[in-house]
Amino acid sequence: MNINMKYYIVTIGSIFLALGIGIIVGFNLNYDQELSKQQSEVLSQFEEKFDSLNEEKSDLNKQIDSLNEKYDKLKTYVSQNYNLLIADALTNKNTGIILTNEKNDYSEELESTIKEANGNLAFNIVIKDTIEDSEKLKEAAETTGIEIKSSQDCINYIIDSLNGETAKSDLEKLAKLDLIEIKSLNKDYASYDSVVLVGENEDENMKNSFEVKEKNIISKLKSEKKYLVAVQREESTSEFIKLCSDLNISTIDNIDSEVGKISLTMLVKDESKVGNYGIGENTTDLMPFSK
Repeated sequence: MNINMKYYIVTIGSIFLALGIGIIVGFNLNYDQELSKQQSEVLSQFEEKFDSLNEEKSDLNKQIDSLNEKYDKLKTYVSQNYNLLIADALTNKNTGIILTNEKNDYSEELESTIKEANGNLAFNIVIKDTIEDSEKLKEAAETTGIEIKSSQDCINYIIDSLNGETAKSDLEKLAKLDLIEIKSLNKDYASYDSVVLVGENEDENMKNSFEVKEKNIISKLKSEKKYLVAVQREESTSEFIKLCSDLNISTIDNIDSEVGKISLTMLVKDESKVGNYGIGENTTDLMPFSK
């Protein structure tokens, strides 16, 4: 059989084409096998990590259950011994209350706690939202004869008045202008040791209001060397406590519980601890136990 050049070239070309296809197919098979191997390894790692996370979750749930059990036992103990635990805790302590949000006024409960602990309530004053009203501040300046151009000036006037002998008449000038409300003012107000700050506010403009009122109150009282405790109720979603904590004063986020009330008496009695107490995510301890 005669083979011409054309047939020879086509045959050689076919052989090389077949080799090329074979190499490509072989490479793809090897690549697929390697890829499959890598995928299996990654999947295995994910499964191990998932199992590890499940174990951690289980451990954490056990810890949470244990802590909840201990907390329930503590609440039961506190409830059974509440009167005994706070009895005379605030003897010779003179404490004031400043409320900055009229919508959440539970200051009378705080008054009761202070009195149940044999403490003295120096004053209970509400600082109203009108303290941001420039016209009201202008009237206050005219009425008091004091330069009052800002909310800070007005707050300074209120706290300075509590240091003087004419606080009742001085503060009544602001009360008549609806800048504050004097819920109570005892005769020995000027000798107050500490202040409970109540500013639980869930409004959208809470942070702006905090800058105007609470931040200025805290700054002024700190300059007066007064001990401060900011309080909030357990179910509240307000950022009030967190903002107060950022200014390095003590906070309690469960003041509506007996545990929170005992924490308050412990802090006011000691007047030196600074921490965040209660059951929320920003707390450092359940109660201000001695260490």
